[in-house]
Amino acid sequence: GAPLPHVVSSNIEHPAVIACLDALASEGRLSVSYVAADAAGLVAAADVAAALTPHTFLVSVMHSNNEVGSVQPIAEISSMVKSEMPHVLIHTDAAQSIGKVPIDVRELGVDMLTLVGHKMGAPKGVGALYVRAGLKLPPLLHGGGQEAGRRAGTESVLLLAALGAAATIARTDLVPLSRHMRATRDRLAYRITSALGPNATRVNGPHNDAQRLPNTLSIGLKGVSAAELLHTLRDQLAASAGAACHSQEAATVSAVLRAMRVPREYALGTLRLSTGRHTTMREVDQAADLIIAEVRRQAKGV
Repeated sequence: GAPLPHVVSSNIEHPAVIACLDALASEGRLSVSYVAADAAGLVAAADVAAALTPHTFLVSVMHSNNEVGSVQPIAEISSMVKSEMPHVLIHTDAAQSIGKVPIDVRELGVDMLTLVGHKMGAPKGVGALYVRAGLKLPPLLHGGGQEAGRRAGTESVLLLAALGAAATIARTDLVPLSRHMRATRDRLAYRITSALGPNATRVNGPHNDAQRLPNTLSIGLKGVSAAELLHTLRDQLAASAGAACHSQEAATVSAVLRAMRVPREYALGTLRLSTGRHTTMREVDQAADLIIAEVRRQAKGV
């Protein structure tokens, strides 16, 4: 038979992308190549370009990673891909980036961009797909003519208005808000690393601020069970772990940390912490105190 249509993506995408591509591949509808991220969670544009085949029709690489906050070189990826194969479509999942770092679809050179309402202050249940003017897509759902015929079904005007308002605020507040997020995130990282020491902690992701989101802190605590820590602190601290586990031996490290080759003793102790618009320095200090005390309790085996 004819060669299958080919997609290039990365091995640190959100499951919403990877699970979808894997399902389509298992149905025999396309083939997919996952480009490996480096140890900082960054995907190289040259690696994406090298993965292109004569049958590639789509490249989908996230704008920023949801676990470690690495911001991908989307403009460079678009430029390299389009110079080699102008007809290939570029999509980026920008769910984590809107309202935290500047986003301009023209500068990025993308054909499509996904954004999600609840990541930028809108209610849950609303998002948007930016589609470059002139790009014709087949309907996702058949029936009505809503959303330019692409997705049938009556829209919620309430949610759409909320998304628009959130987008306006995100643009207006971008500079002060990202500064606030970075200051609170950096204090949290400083408090934890200075108390526990450089050998017992490892910040996952890029160290260059230009390559990372301002609000995300993925920090590995050596020899600690992040799952146990979160369970103990569940009524006082909102965070997630880099490993899902019932016991340390049977623990499964997240696909992103595995892709970045984070050493297991840090991966099992990885916490994903985020600061936001309403986070205060007092709350940051409270969170740091809780984490430090629980790490020390675990170390004593109490």
